[in-house]
Amino acid sequence: MQIDVKRVLMLWGGYVRFTDCRGYPTMQSFMSESPEMRTQRRYLMRLDDETLEKVDKQVRKLDELSFKILFLRYVAGLEHKMIWRKVELCKPTYEKHLMLAEKFVEGALAGAEIKLFF
Repeated sequence: MQIDVKRVLMLWGGYVRFTDCRGYPTMQSFMSESPEMRTQRRYLMRLDDETLEKVDKQVRKLDELSFKILFLRYVAGLEHKMIWRKVELCKPTYEKHLMLAEKFVEGALAGAEIKLFF
């Protein structure tokens, strides 16, 4: 089964933003999101809340830096350049962490046998 992890993470970001942000004390409802993220999200189908809760549990298993990178990208909707500056990493290191975090989530979802239907 092929998992489109970026698509799933965009849905997860929307879920976290619009469900009282439980467990995310630094999240603020007025955070701006990039035009790129708004455009991509407009064409996504939805996953049910139960599935998104399972995705959230898998994402929370990441180390602090990887979680922060995914949070800033998919929940806050920040551009890549803003994120790598905010987490104080050089661009190649940031890209490596982002890729590894996305691959971890993809593997965790496949390993947990979470059913993702689009």
